[in-house]
Amino acid sequence: MLEWTVKVKATQPLKLVLLSVPLALPEGVKGIRVWREDGQRCPAQLVTTSDGQAEAIWLEAELPAGAERTYRLQGLEAPEPFTVVLTTEEKWVTVTANGQLFTRYYFTTEFAKPFCFPLVGPNGKVLTRGFPVAPCEGETRDHPHHKGFWVAHGDVNGHDLWSERGKIIHRAFEVIESGSLFGRLRARHDWVGRDGRKVCEAVQELRFYALPNVRLVDLTQTFLATEGDVHFGDTKEGFVAIRIPDALTVTRGTGHILLATGERDRDAWGKRARWCLYYGTLDDVPVAIAFFDHPQNRSFPNPWHVRDYGLFANGPFGRKDFGLPPEDVGWLPKGEQLTLRYRILLFAYYPTPDELNALWAGFAHPPTPQVP
Repeated sequence: MLEWTVKVKATQPLKLVLLSVPLALPEGVKGIRVWREDGQRCPAQLVTTSDGQAEAIWLEAELPAGAERTYRLQGLEAPEPFTVVLTTEEKWVTVTANGQLFTRYYFTTEFAKPFCFPLVGPNGKVLTRGFPVAPCEGETRDHPHHKGFWVAHGDVNGHDLWSERGKIIHRAFEVIESGSLFGRLRARHDWVGRDGRKVCEAVQELRFYALPNVRLVDLTQTFLATEGDVHFGDTKEGFVAIRIPDALTVTRGTGHILLATGERDRDAWGKRARWCLYYGTLDDVPVAIAFFDHPQNRSFPNPWHVRDYGLFANGPFGRKDFGLPPEDVGWLPKGEQLTLRYRILLFAYYPTPDELNALWAGFAHPPTPQVP
C-alpha cells in the first residue's frame, strides 16, 4: 500500500481550509485516505487536474495560528463512497449531498445563460428566489435575468449579457465528477453578443462541498480571448451573483447585510471588502450566505453590488457606479486569459465576524503542504 507523509504550518487562524498536494501515482490507485497525526480522519479526494496530473485534496476543519501538523496519505484501489453526487439530466446537472438536493446546474438553451438553481442550505432551506425559474405565489417578479446563482456582465465589448441582450451558451462539459469530499463540473461557454457573434469563451468550474452545518460552492471562472481583444466595461451590472429569497431580504424579510469592514444593510452597497454576509431567518430558522472575494482577483477587494431587495453580487470591473475613482481594469488582450475565483458558503447558523475572517483566510491563503 502506497503512503505519503506531508507537513503543514499555519501562519494565521484558518477554518475549512482545503489542502492539496500533487502525487505521482502508479496504475491502479483510484482513491485516497488522509489521517492527521492524532489519528483523526480528514475528508479527502483524489482528482485529476486539467493537465492530467493526480492531486490529493483534503479538508482541515481548523488550523490555529502557528499550528504545525503532519498528515499521512494512503493510496486506495477504489474511491471512498461518494457524499456529493452529480447526475446529468436533459436540461440540468443535479447535485445532491448525502441524498438531498444541493442545486441544479441549468445548461439548457431555453435560458439565456447557465446558472445554478436552487441553492439549498444544509438545513434544507432554499436560499434563492424562485422567480423566474420556479415562481412562488406572492414573491417579487422584478429583474427576470436574476436566476439563482450565475455569472454575467453588463458590458462585454459593448454587449449587455447581464440583462440577457446577449447570450452565454453552454458548449460542452469537460468534467462531471462525484466525490467523497466534493462534486465538480467544468463547462465551456461561448459568450455571444446581441449580433450573434462570439465575443469570447469561458471555462467555468464549480466544486460543491457538503459539511454538517455549512455547504460550499467554489467557482473558478476563466475567460479566454479567443476572438480578439475583450473589454469588460465599467458598470455595476455584474458579475458573480445570487438572488436571495424575499423572506431573507432587508426590505421584505428578516435579512441583514454585513461586510468585513463593518458596514451594514444599505450602507454596505458599493463598499469594497473581502467578504460579505447576508443573514436572517426562514420559517424562524437561522440561515446565512457568505460570499468571498479572492485576493488574486483583479483589483481586489472589489465593491459589493448587494441590494436590500435581494441581489447579492461582486465583480472586479465596476467603478463609476459605486462612486470609486475611475480604473479601467477590464482589458483582456487577444490570446490571453483571465481567471477569477469566488466562494459561496451556505450556513444553518449565524457565523461571527471572527469566524468569517478565519474562513476567508482558509479560502484565500491555504498553506502549501510540504513533503519531508
